[in-house]
Amino acid sequence: MAFASIYGCQTTGEKTTNSCTQFDKMDAQMLAIIDAINAKNSDDDKFITAFSMEQVYWIQYRDRRLHAIYPENWDHHYRVAYGKELFNSCKCQELLRLSINRMEELKMYLDGGPEDQQNCPSKLNS
Repeated sequence: MAFASIYGCQTTGEKTTNSCTQFDKMDAQMLAIIDAINAKNSDDDKFITAFSMEQVYWIQYRDRRLHAIYPENWDHHYRVAYGKELFNSCKCQELLRLSINRMEELKMYLDGGPEDQQNCPSKLNS
């Protein structure tokens, strides 16, 4: 799995320190893939509209998941209890994990759908 390879040779402290940087890089890669998908399908207005909404819903899901995992005062509670700030790094680790999964989904628009769906008439196989 790609997520494991990112963290393969890092200690726990290094994981949390580097996760925000890794997420920033992943986010830039994701935007490039989204641009490529839009360019590939620029003549299909229905797809572009549906794909844009897919992205909106994915971002809403991602943000709601983070809010559920890390409620509003979690970072404050952690600093008070443990005297250090870890919230942002933990949040970045989850953002990175979610983004890695999303990148795999997005790549199917460019590379084709799963093997067991190659015969399905869809945008993943066009």
